[in-house]
Amino acid sequence: MKKVLTLLLIICAVIGFNVNSSFAAVNKKINANIKTKRVPAGTVITLKMLDPVGSSTSSLGDQFDLMIVENVKVDKTIVIPQGSVIRGSIEEVNTPKMLYKGGVIRLDFDHIVSSTGKQVPFRAGICNNKQVTYDGALSSKTTYATAISKTSNTTKNIVVKPTKWAWEKGDDMLNGAPKYVFAPLTAIVSAPVAGIYFVGDAIVDVFKKGENIQINQGENIQVQLVKPLDMPVY
Repeated sequence: MKKVLTLLLIICAVIGFNVNSSFAAVNKKINANIKTKRVPAGTVITLKMLDPVGSSTSSLGDQFDLMIVENVKVDKTIVIPQGSVIRGSIEEVNTPKMLYKGGVIRLDFDHIVSSTGKQVPFRAGICNNKQVTYDGALSSKTTYATAISKTSNTTKNIVVKPTKWAWEKGDDMLNGAPKYVFAPLTAIVSAPVAGIYFVGDAIVDVFKKGENIQINQGENIQVQLVKPLDMPVY
């Protein structure tokens, strides 16, 4: 009986060795066919948001996915095919606050999934976006100063538009002489109204929250690689 068991163990060991050798040979052959291509730093890539993010809707650490919009080529070779997925998370988020301070959100791009299924670190920053800040975050860029600027423009229009209207109407009457009366009178009447509006709106803006920053699902953004990206290709 012992001899039979010993023989069976020897047979199993031989079969197991052959199977492992076969798997090792296959893996070695696959690895031999895989090479890498380097996408240089500075390359601009267009991505589509697969998940919405926003300063009023996202929380710190929330994950999101993006998709490569167009093939990325190096030396005419497709290194990153269209449709490749990039995963990231919310690194910083600030909701809008009073004094018309706008929301801020910072995206961290973690990795890209290669055509071989490997996760490759993806280091990039948002570019070509009017809402990007000097340090790479996204902001609505609203402040109390921008609120006062809007109030000033509205205040100016309260005086300018009625005065312009009075000038044009007066120009159509009695060879245009009345415009020299209508326009100044309109400006004199409009000025106090504009002043009251400016003071009132400036006070309201102190307690008003700034605008939210939002990137919707399906919206495209452009990023620029800050580090080279070595992608495995066949």
